[in-house]
Order: sequence, then C-alpha cells, then structure tokens
Amino acid sequence: MTSRVIPLDQLRFGHEAEPPINARRVGRDDSIAELAASIAAHGLQTPLKVKEGHDSDGVVGVFVGTGNRRLAALRLLVEQGQTAPDAPIECGEFDISVDAREAALAEQIHRVEFHPADEYIEFRELADHGLDETAIATRFGIDPKRVKRILALGRLSPVIIEWWRGEAQSNEVFATVCAFTLAPSIEDQEKLFKKLEKQRDLRAWAVKDALGAGNQKAARHIKIAGLEAYKAAGGHMTTDLFGDNHVIADPDIAEKVAEEKIAAVITGLKAEGWSWVSMGADLDYYWEHGWKREKAGDGKATADEKKLIKKLEKAAAKNTAGAAAELASLQKSIADRQWTPDQLGKSGAVVKIGHHGDVDIVRGVVKPQAEKKAASASGAPKEKGPPTISNALHQRLSAQATLAVRQALKQEPHVGLVALLAGFFVHRHLHTDSPVRVYHDGFGKTHSQEKESFASVFARLMDMTDEELFQVAADCAAEAVHMERGHIGRPPFDADAAPLAAAIDADHLTLALAENFDTADYFGGASKPFVIAAIREALNDDEARKAEKLKKAELTAFALANVPQTGWLPPELRAPTYSGPGAIPALAEAPPTEPDPDFDEIEGFEDEDEMEDA
Repeated sequence: MTSRVIPLDQLRFGHEAEPPINARRVGRDDSIAELAASIAAHGLQTPLKVKEGHDSDGVVGVFVGTGNRRLAALRLLVEQGQTAPDAPIECGEFDISVDAREAALAEQIHRVEFHPADEYIEFRELADHGLDETAIATRFGIDPKRVKRILALGRLSPVIIEWWRGEAQSNEVFATVCAFTLAPSIEDQEKLFKKLEKQRDLRAWAVKDALGAGNQKAARHIKIAGLEAYKAAGGHMTTDLFGDNHVIADPDIAEKVAEEKIAAVITGLKAEGWSWVSMGADLDYYWEHGWKREKAGDGKATADEKKLIKKLEKAAAKNTAGAAAELASLQKSIADRQWTPDQLGKSGAVVKIGHHGDVDIVRGVVKPQAEKKAASASGAPKEKGPPTISNALHQRLSAQATLAVRQALKQEPHVGLVALLAGFFVHRHLHTDSPVRVYHDGFGKTHSQEKESFASVFARLMDMTDEELFQVAADCAAEAVHMERGHIGRPPFDADAAPLAAAIDADHLTLALAENFDTADYFGGASKPFVIAAIREALNDDEARKAEKLKKAELTAFALANVPQTGWLPPELRAPTYSGPGAIPALAEAPPTEPDPDFDEIEGFEDEDEMEDA
C-alpha cells in the first residue's frame, strides 16, 4: 500500500463515490465527538485509506474507503477551530489491483473487537500513572460519569476480570461484573466471587443481595433527610455507579436523620402559625382529594430567600447552632406574606412523604368539621340558583348519553384504547368526573399525588403511537394485578391466574419471583418440617437428614446459606413455568365463585357516587 499526504479539505466520504467504496452504512455518525477528542489529544493513529474516483455527478475527487468516521471527526475539529481546513492528513492508497470496496469490506469483517476488560484495564493504567478522571474524560471525549464506571471496572479483582474474559459476552455477565464494584475491597470481591462460584450462582442480583445492596427502606430515609445529612451523622454508603442499588452501611443512622428531618419540618410549620400540623399518613384517606384548601396570596420567597433557605436547610441538617431557628423564622416571615391570620386560624399544614422519600408540604388544608363550623357561624342564607330539571330526569338523560357513547366507541378501537387508558389514569381518585371509570384494585394499590383531568390525559395519549399505547396498557394491567390471598385454600397461581403466568416470559417471571421471595421471612417463619422439605428438594436427602438434628435457629441459617442459590421457591410461588427444584403443584378444580374476603367491600352502596354522598 502506497501512502501520501492529502489536505483535509480535499478528502470526501466513501459513500459519496460512484460506486460507493465505504462498507459501513449504520453507525457512521456514532461517537464522533469522542473520536474527535481522542484525535485532538493523541493525533491520528491510523491513516485513512483512499482512492481517486468520481461522484454521481461526475465530479472527480479523493474518496475515503476505510476511516470515514475518522474523517468526520477531523471535520468536527475544523468546526471547533482545533484543526486547519487544509491540514495535511496521512493517507494510504488501495492497491490498484484490488477492488477498493471489496478491500474496505474485508477490513471491517476481519476486525477483532477490543474486549471491554482490556479496554478498562488500560484506562486504569492511565489513572494509576497520574491521569485524573477529568483529564481522561477530556482527552478521550468520554462523559465523566462513564469514566468513573470504566475505572471502577478496571480496578476489579484480577480473578473477576479473568472470569469475565472467559465468559460469552452478554448483558447478564456484564451486570454481574458491574455488581462486584459494590464490594468495599478486592479481598471482599474475591471472597464473594469464590463463594458464589462454588454455589453456581454468579448472577447480579445474588451479588447485590450478598453485599446488602438495594435496601429500599434505608434509601427512602436518606432521600427524606438528604445524603449530606446522612454522611454528616456518620453514615456510609457505597454508590451504585450502574443503577440505584446503593449499599447503605448504616440503616439505623438513615432512619434517625430522617426522623430528625421530619421533626424539623413540623417544627417549622408550627412556627408559621397554622392551627394544626399533621403527617398525611395520619389523616383520613380523603383529605388529599376531598378536603377544601385555602388559596395562598401573592407572597413568595425571593431569589435570595430561596438561596438562603437551601443554605439553612443544609446547615440545620448538620445540626449547626442556630440554623434551625433562623430557618423557621425565615419561613414564617415568608408564610406571613402568603397567608392571612384568618386563613392560618382555620386551616392547617400537611407533611406528605412519598413512596421514594420525597417530602411535600401542603398548606391551607381545611378540615371538614372546621368548614361546617364556619358555614353555620356565618348564618348567611343560601342564594337560590336558576331552576333545574329533576335529579331523576337528569339521571335518565345521562344514562342515554352513556349508551350512545358506548355504541359509537365500539367502532373506534384506537380511541377506545385511549379512553380506557385515560380512564384508568384519572380514576385513581374517587372524586373524579371521568367518563370512563376503570378501577384500581391491584395489590398494594397507591394513589398518585397529583390529580390530572380526563381531558388532559386523553390529549396526551392521543399523541402516542400504537406501540406506545400498548406499552401503557401493559403498565395499566400490571398495576391492576391482585393475587394476594388470605388463606391457604386459595393459592396465588390458581386456575384463573395460571394462564396469565404461563403467558409471561419464563425468565422474566422466574427472576421477578426470586427477587421478591423473602427468604429470611420464609425460613424464619415456617415450621421445621417445611424448612427440611425445602432442603430435601433443593439439595438432597442426606442434607435433609442432617438438618433434622439442627435447632431451629441453626436450621434457618443453614437454609438461608444453601437453598436460595439453587433457584428453589416454595410451592406457593411456583408458577406454571417454574423450573427450579421441586414439582409444580397441581391445579385444583376452580371452586364456585364466592365473595372475596380479601377484597374491601362496602355493602349497601351500588356505586361510588352513593359512597361519596354518604
């Protein structure tokens, strides 16, 4: 191959030639910025390969056969002012006896990809020799967050790196490798690796579980108090660089600082002068959607006050002297501009804690008894409105409208799906005027903090594609699942639930069941015969006979250490697609339909309107 130097502005992309000589069609523009940064820092490491030719208009030029992404990166450097438009570029020429397009294809086919482990170790070497994370990010055009991930993987134990190299590349293997970065030291990594390898359970969730990652309760407490407050109190946490399964080393400290944060918030609200302050969880369910709220005035915190509030909140979280008092005083002065003395006297403030630990304050909430008392005290006569038709006639007309909409909607499948989804979203609230009412009776049903109108949800969903709508429908169906059973005669995977479970991807369902199976609760709570039966199914008869001689505490510890990694699940969790140790229970004939004792039913009301009126 001969070589020569060609000005950059004379080079053209291979796919512009006639016929094209560039084999790559997909990914031509991928990661160009990163490649440009690398070329700017390290120079052009591999010459371009070119061939003279012409384009579809007959214009003669020099076209790049291999190295078109490098050409795109060089042009980007010109746009950024880092390279001259006519900068000399070293290029190799295809042998005239070889078809350039065929040669470019051969080079792409026989290229061997760099194993990720080798790449990350090289980056680690750069860091070990003094190149900090910022410099690596700049010189290679890599996002700083990704640099942290790369270095964490590059610093893994050589034992894990070698295992990684020997495994077929897959998302599952990579997830397992990433999970080991949560271990506090290489020694801990190797110890856990050897244990799980012996148990043949090198799965990401098993690694995380062994390291204590994913403590959602502790994570919620830290979200309430703030990470800085947790650390200031002496708490430690290993951050999950690849997700949110952080290892929280001191859950007791997390709970303590969360309680202190909530107490400080309540103290601040009381200082504002509200007639009462309460946690949302301590109030009647209907307070959020049924109780009246006073409207705040125009008083708002200024930009400087907002900055000061954040500063004081951080200081108060660190127990800085006087910070909490100053914060309460500032919040009261701002509140005084927003709320009148009359409003403060007849309404209160509610502290809401979200599922993930978000703290929200709702001010101006009026309790129903206070509202009635104020109305009776006024003694003002009610004004008569315009004449109306009777309630009975109104009901009959609305029924006729309902039947008409049903009839028309059957001819509009897309609109019908949108209406179904919109109705599902908005009918989380009993006090709704949604024309489509889809009830939320799934297990552990929750209620969104913000109420959205049917019209707004309908408009949002109408803009979605069919694929997006079907995904939303799947999400709605998932939220409506309810398989909780109150007595042993009704297994979760009964004759009705079995077809649904069988239709779900077996791997997805098995993984979900394993992740949600509380092993400590089961083996600690089940009687000795059940634990021994599990050991017999998961391990063997010999181990079961040995286990019979153990005391309950020893038996529980042995089961926890040896059974879960086999994939064993109790019969109650064995779906039709279960493939672990033990047989799948045979389905009994479905019993006659009877009222579900696990379902909250209020007798005497035919619909929600009657419930509300009551």
